Amino acid sequence: MGESEDDVVVSDDGRRLRPVKSLLRALDVLTALARSERPLTLGEIVEQTDFSRTAAYNVLATYELRGLVRRDDQGRYELGWGLFELGERARSRSDLTDVARPVVEDLAESTGETVLLGVLDQGSVIYVEKAESRRSIRMVEAPGRRLPLHESATGLVLLAHAGTTLRDRYLEQQDSRSGLTQRVATILATGVAVSVQDLDPDLSSASVPVHGPDDHVLAALTVAGPASRLTRERVEEFLPALVASAASISKAVGGRTHP
Repeated sequence: MGESEDDVVVSDDGRRLRPVKSLLRALDVLTALARSERPLTLGEIVEQTDFSRTAAYNVLATYELRGLVRRDDQGRYELGWGLFELGERARSRSDLTDVARPVVEDLAESTGETVLLGVLDQGSVIYVEKAESRRSIRMVEAPGRRLPLHESATGLVLLAHAGTTLRDRYLEQQDSRSGLTQRVATILATGVAVSVQDLDPDLSSASVPVHGPDDHVLAALTVAGPASRLTRERVEEFLPALVASAASISKAVGGRTHP
């Protein structure tokens, strides 16, 4: 039998994948728990995942056995420490985060603003490092948070430097967003994404790529803060330090260091 297009998912690097649908549905349970600010009852999980009550219970029980889910004293479900263990193992195997951490911290100290390191994952940006501003207004982004690529300067840098298959597909899907294609072209030409209240009326940010071997962009390094403090002039002031910090990380992981 031929491959149904409904069964195919195109990966970030253009490969055609056929995921196990039942496994994807089971992972929806973890997604529901991750998005909730509080533990969920079995009934709430059923409502959010469209599982039957029995199927949802069986999935949760399986996760509980592996430590991926736990129950509180009221019988509600929340993410388990097993996920933290897996996340830390993934993090510990990345030279990028080890190298970037002190650079991110130093840049936050010198600029007085929040510094973020984000990577491309499954067509979105996920933050893997953060150094918080010591000033009164802080950023809500944190390691592990995932956002659409078009919603942040970090994501726009990653989109601009993504493979052509992913980039073209993403731009086609978001073609109703005025100027996104032109913005990506500008980032490729200038090497930096600057947002002053245009992506978020309360936020300003600037982001540059971190290059790995073979000129591959591994991540995007970003300085961000409230627009009331980060005017366009202020952003321009710290751009050299941002570019230099990204180059420092790039050099440490074997990538090129010029903008």
